Amino acid sequence: MDYVTKINTIDQIFDRTLKRYRIQGKALSTLTGVSENHISEFRRGHLKTGITTDVLGRLLAGMEQIAPGSREYFCQLLSGGSGSNSSVKSDDPPLLKIEIALEELESEEEENQAILLMARKLRKTSNYSLVTKLY
Repeated sequence: MDYVTKINTIDQIFDRTLKRYRIQGKALSTLTGVSENHISEFRRGHLKTGITTDVLGRLLAGMEQIAPGSREYFCQLLSGGSGSNSSVKSDDPPLLKIEIALEELESEEEENQAILLMARKLRKTSNYSLVTKLY
């Protein structure tokens, strides 16, 4: 089963990139001069006229200033790639890797499978008895 999120529209790719790199609309707005409302509408796909290349260019440059690597990730997704080359870095802490993987799940079924995998892992650890005592 392919666990790569399938995203087709530029607004979804933009939103996913901001989430992945934890870029807040307010910070991006302050840096680029693009209003928070415009950024929010774009992220949600609610811009009636689309986004101009000038505004998109400013947003991408701002993203890159805030979180280096974010523009490359955006471009990889836009070109049809999974963005997996920069999604999880080898030096990322283990819990961040898990969080990133969970963000990329597409359906409730995949979320349930992830929960089962974590439960199996927990059951195999030597700390399982300690965890059950805490709850």
